[in-house]
Amino acid sequence: MTDFILLTGFLGSGKTTLLVDFLRHPEAADTAVIVNEAGEIDIDGAVIAADAGDLPMAMLANGCVCCSIANDLLYTIEALIAARAAQNLPPFRRIVLETSGLAQPGPIIRSLGELGPLGMRVHVIATCDAAAPVFEQDGFETAAAQLTAAGTIVLTKLDRADPRAIAHLDASLAGINPLATHLIEPDSARRALLAFTTDAPARTIPTLIEGHPRITVLTARIDGAPIDAILEWLENLSGLAGERLLRLKGVLAPSDMPERLLFQAVGSTFDAPRRFTGTAANGLVLIARDLRADDIAALQPSFPLVLTSQPAGPFTPPTKPTLRAL
Repeated sequence: MTDFILLTGFLGSGKTTLLVDFLRHPEAADTAVIVNEAGEIDIDGAVIAADAGDLPMAMLANGCVCCSIANDLLYTIEALIAARAAQNLPPFRRIVLETSGLAQPGPIIRSLGELGPLGMRVHVIATCDAAAPVFEQDGFETAAAQLTAAGTIVLTKLDRADPRAIAHLDASLAGINPLATHLIEPDSARRALLAFTTDAPARTIPTLIEGHPRITVLTARIDGAPIDAILEWLENLSGLAGERLLRLKGVLAPSDMPERLLFQAVGSTFDAPRRFTGTAANGLVLIARDLRADDIAALQPSFPLVLTSQPAGPFTPPTKPTLRAL
């Protein structure tokens, strides 16, 4: 199965550096990279590969395929896959799309819905600058959407941050997105390898901790509700919250179905519920921006709903790190 990796992160957070460091590893040989301009991947020894229609491609020295995005992302992905098959090569292990630092993952993930028949797994990796995290700047809304969409958050520029600031940042990120796995690895080469080759462990109902005052993380317990009523409530929730609903994930047991279902959403983009056979407890985790539990409770579904939130409390951003001499 091919993994589609959406690499996101705010401006200057180290996305391209992380990707380039990974492409230098032999393990990246079965990887395709989609960038806005092929020249952004500055790897020595790149050679031009055979064209795939009008999609410009380059073969990197270690066997990776790099292409620039065409007019349509779906066309670009399909052209990459078709070119691979035409060469009688096995499917890519992963396709990586590096987004703009100002892009929100939700709309991009929504555009990938038509790729369902290809059976690709979508995973979001977000980079976070440990030396200058975005928490109170004007870009917080975008950064929050990127960080909460992630299954893996990679802390970068660790050599420029004080260890105490890193520990504080780690705790703050857990308050913003308790569903994500954090990668804190000081060696840049190993950090990149782990980011793109390690499967993040599945997490559903975490222990809630203090977070950012503009972020609400809560659990929703739903018992005895039929599937139609659950879907109606989720539709109303999406209509109420819009893009303020940053992330939703969890498992529910509809009263009129013999099996439990996994529900997931990034922004207002919802996956179709699918059968879940794991051992996670029933319940949903909701992560929202500028939206409180009372707002969600006011939707008044037709079934009993128990919302539990952890008060954010006084939030103190990470202390200004001590920069080390380069």
